[in-house]
Amino acid sequence: MPLEAIAINSLNTPLIKKPARENELSERLHALYDSDDAQPTGEEVLSLVEQGFKRGQYLYVGMFNDKPIAAVACFDDGQTDAKRLQYLTVHPQNRDRAIDAKFIKLVYDAEVKKGVREFVPADADIHRIMSECELLRVKG
Repeated sequence: MPLEAIAINSLNTPLIKKPARENELSERLHALYDSDDAQPTGEEVLSLVEQGFKRGQYLYVGMFNDKPIAAVACFDDGQTDAKRLQYLTVHPQNRDRAIDAKFIKLVYDAEVKKGVREFVPADADIHRIMSECELLRVKG
């Protein structure tokens, strides 16, 4: 099964197909962020994401073989039509394998299909990926 980028607006979204524990997705995302020294703690990120959910924001979850292996927040800046991408994390076993670039490209494509034309990468890694993949401006 290929990597998928799935937009969620609730940490209770049933993404994990096998019989899952209650709050399993939230627990796995928490652990994913806790394992990433480049990001705030899982508790901090998920708290910000949940606040964003209340305002109609999304978290994209990278699913592979029924497991969340990546995540990035996709927030509306509230002032322009741009989407701000931040809090990118990838499972430790998948780091340095270009999963982050593939995942960002999937998120980008999904948002462009929704009509988004401008993106603001909120950290250096996302900016690097988007620059290398020429994704900072949609031509059109």
